[in-house]
Amino acid sequence: MVKPIPTPYNSQKNRNLIVGSNVSNLMEYNNYKDGDGGGGNMNNDYVTHPELKVSESKTQAELEKLNTKIDAKFEVINHRLDNLEKNIPMIIENALLKEREYQTNQQKENRRFFWGTIIIGGISAIAGVVSILVSLL
Repeated sequence: MVKPIPTPYNSQKNRNLIVGSNVSNLMEYNNYKDGDGGGGNMNNDYVTHPELKVSESKTQAELEKLNTKIDAKFEVINHRLDNLEKNIPMIIENALLKEREYQTNQQKENRRFFWGTIIIGGISAIAGVVSILVSLL
């Protein structure tokens, strides 16, 4: 009696190979046709080597474009950083000059306030003394 051996190749069909089967029965069982090495249409989950090479070359070309674009962006950033490095002393100097100008203006305002207060206070004091003298006479 010949014992059936379960096969992992076509388990979805739930068939068994039989020991002692000839090659033509096995080929028919596995759907081989005309000795082409495959059965039916190829599954879309797999690709041929030429298709893989085309896909790799397209992907590589896109990556090269992205690398070129990234390199160009970094060149722009480097140029801006170089310019900033050259301009930092000038920026600091301008900020210091503006601060000095602001402080000078504040000092002028403080002097005006001080002298204005003294003058108005002095005039008020003189007016008070004059008013007292006039009322005594």
